[in-house]
Amino acid sequence: MDNAGFGKRLIAYLIDIIPIVLASFLVAYFFLGFDEIIRVYQENKSDANARHDFYLFRNRVRDISFIIWVIYCTFMEPSPMQGTLGKHLIGIKVVDQNGERLTFTRAIVRSLVKILSFLPCGLGIFWIFFNKNKLTWHDMAARTDVVNK
Repeated sequence: MDNAGFGKRLIAYLIDIIPIVLASFLVAYFFLGFDEIIRVYQENKSDANARHDFYLFRNRVRDISFIIWVIYCTFMEPSPMQGTLGKHLIGIKVVDQNGERLTFTRAIVRSLVKILSFLPCGLGIFWIFFNKNKLTWHDMAARTDVVNK
């Protein structure tokens, strides 16, 4: 199997995450009061409370977007597409070490470890550069590969 490199995986991630972040931002802006928080922050950027509220809400939007993405991956990777829409469009898929479609259990393990891969400054993601088989921490933990179709 020909494992996909960092570049293809990054582009697939961006194809997936940008619409999720945009949708999360729009919901927060139009329905959860983020518009008012942004307005207050823009009017007085030196106000510590306004800055705190802005960064807190912004980080919540980021965190919720990430959680949605992880859940999305959990359901898409064991699907017949064998990956997210981004992976499908780029021409890569997620398989187990036998080249077979993932089980839902394996996808859950992969997704949970994916969270850990991002936590220490993305070290688990950048591990791909140090692994001869181009594997991240979540690939190794779940015994999966991301391969070119």
